[in-house]
Amino acid sequence: MNREMRRLQEREERRKKKQEESGSKAQRKAAAMQSNQATKERKSFFRGVRDYLHEVRQELRKVTWPTRDQMVAFTTVTVITSAVLTGVIFGFDVAAKQFVLWLVELRGQ
Repeated sequence: MNREMRRLQEREERRKKKQEESGSKAQRKAAAMQSNQATKERKSFFRGVRDYLHEVRQELRKVTWPTRDQMVAFTTVTVITSAVLTGVIFGFDVAAKQFVLWLVELRGQ
């Protein structure tokens, strides 16, 4: 099989794949619209809030919460990192201020 035939075959395969994907997308979209119409009944505001809070509570039960030792370690790392970064930024700020003042003095002379 020469290159031209191989390219034609690959193009044809891509075209078929796109048609299959677009067909399945249309089918999924139609199914989603039908399910939306079926569930379009209006809930009261308070029922919606209650359902939302219930779902949040269910999801929070699935969370793997850190132990006390892990929390202490995470907090310590966060505080130390924040202090170091604050010091570095402060140092850069002082150095930049001194540099600008030095430039202003040079221009003034």
